[in-house]
Amino acid sequence: MQKIFIALALALITLSCTSTDKTQVQFILDWKAQMEHAGFFVAKQKGFYEQEGLEIEILEGSGAPTSARVVGNGTYKLGVASGSATVMARVRNIPIVSLAVINQQTPVVVYSLVEKNITTPQDLIGKSIGVNIGGTKHREFQAFLRHQNIPEEDIQLMGMSEASPAPLLAGQVDAMLGYTEDQPVTVELQGHAVNRLALSDYGIDVYSTNIIANESFLKENPDLVKRFLRASLRGWQHAVDHPEDAVAAYMAARPESDEAFNRANFKYLIPLLQSADTQQQGLGAQTEAKWQQTQDILHSLDMIDQKVDLNLLFTTKFMPE
Repeated sequence: MQKIFIALALALITLSCTSTDKTQVQFILDWKAQMEHAGFFVAKQKGFYEQEGLEIEILEGSGAPTSARVVGNGTYKLGVASGSATVMARVRNIPIVSLAVINQQTPVVVYSLVEKNITTPQDLIGKSIGVNIGGTKHREFQAFLRHQNIPEEDIQLMGMSEASPAPLLAGQVDAMLGYTEDQPVTVELQGHAVNRLALSDYGIDVYSTNIIANESFLKENPDLVKRFLRASLRGWQHAVDHPEDAVAAYMAARPESDEAFNRANFKYLIPLLQSADTQQQGLGAQTEAKWQQTQDILHSLDMIDQKVDLNLLFTTKFMPE
């Protein structure tokens, strides 16, 4: 009898330990950790993943196309990519699926010092623009020019790195391409007023940062994926509602980063997370119409040579109810 009691006690202890175990998952970002990933750090710091029975390790990536590839080949099961990288991956039969779109529109802007008086697309004619020739921003800018009926030869494109606004501040160019929450913020923090022309305001309305999953993993682990997505979007909603927590969570993970920049950065990031679709469906919303528009623009720029079945490209069935 005593042996039976001991056996039952051990079984209960084992069950208790098992019930508190967390499923460990590695989640790869599309680039080095930045404020544009703050919602994931909030979800981790606030215990949202833990409450879903998950232990998430957030790993830095080396570009959205690379993240799409390593999630597609199963090295990682979940990750962050971009709208264009997701479409281009599916065109190449890389098996990834978009679960949610964080950045509802492209963050690409043409930015300039206010004294240049560049406030409309037509003001760019005859101006010098710093651009990484052939890069993604350049391709989106080409679509922007076409949409505005501005011949590219009417713009003086200056090939250079877009990572730093130094050429703009040195007067080498009239304007540069950048991300609204990044390079222009650096200029503003140095005391300069900046004008932005957001490509999304002029017809280049494409999806940007999104959460992706390996297709096989998605089919085999639907409950885990649903819990992961619920916690992630909860983190993003908290970040939007409490920007100070977003900055704190990110800086806890990256204490070497600049707090003033992070605060200003997130102020410009929040509008990118919101759209008419998110007003109806919540953060992370994605629609067939917007994905179709995204791949139509990519196709018009010859970034893809064919279009993909949207049923393979994204799913909304794992979104929180």
